[in-house]
Amino acid sequence: MVVKSGTYLQSSYRMVKAMGDKAVSSDAMFVIDNHEDLRLLCKQFPWPILSPAGEIEVPMPLGAAAWQPQQLKINQQGQVTFLETVEGHVAAFVQAVVADGAKFNATVYEGTMEEYKRKVRILDAFFVFDNPDRDWENRGQVLNISGTLFFHYFGEQSKGNI
Repeated sequence: MVVKSGTYLQSSYRMVKAMGDKAVSSDAMFVIDNHEDLRLLCKQFPWPILSPAGEIEVPMPLGAAAWQPQQLKINQQGQVTFLETVEGHVAAFVQAVVADGAKFNATVYEGTMEEYKRKVRILDAFFVFDNPDRDWENRGQVLNISGTLFFHYFGEQSKGNI
């Protein structure tokens, strides 16, 4: 469909603009309890959000069907990536967490620890890291340690100071 009316496009633009500026993916921070220094090395992490775990098909008369949401999904997962240092800060962190039972709690900020719009808590989290791919010919890329973060999120969030 091609819209040829400038007035129609202008009203659509105004509706979107009225909602405010859009969130930028990089304007967030992942902070692990008692390991706050790693927040500066975290490149990618999942943003927790509550939603139904899926759908339930409900049979109806005459062969019809309807949908109903499942229970909220509190066990979540997502990709996480850290930038390793020459001192091995990320590897040392992983060893320390594993030695302490492998689980931890964390706070995810929209902003930084010091100034944020909102923060959310995740609980009983743990990492399953992939083996890093060391490329002997690649002299132009930082070593990334990535894997999957498994965590629980119950919708716990609070407003910030900005």
